[in-house]
Amino acid sequence: MTLTLLRGHLYWASLDKRRPVLVLSPNYRNEWASDVIVIPCTTTLKPAPTHIELRAREGGVPSRSVVKCEQILTLHKSDIEDTSLGAPLSRTRMAEIERGVMRAIGIPIPLG
Repeated sequence: MTLTLLRGHLYWASLDKRRPVLVLSPNYRNEWASDVIVIPCTTTLKPAPTHIELRAREGGVPSRSVVKCEQILTLHKSDIEDTSLGAPLSRTRMAEIERGVMRAIGIPIPLG
């Protein structure tokens, strides 16, 4: 059975160290592909137009974190643990992250 990771959920992944990643790729892609598109999170809270802050426990993150929308990457499913950290992020939070991604790739998106 192929592991399906869900868009908008956070999972632990093996990167430079074990850290939460947000699944960005759509569920139809996640179901069939061997990899997923993710954005890593960090607890280093540096303000930036491409950083979206998560509250502690939001989406299951253990402490306040930042989704670093400029660091989009693709990971093989084997590098990601198969249980999400918690509930999916809200539509509002996902919309903020989508705007952060657009800023990261050079699409002019106003802040706020």
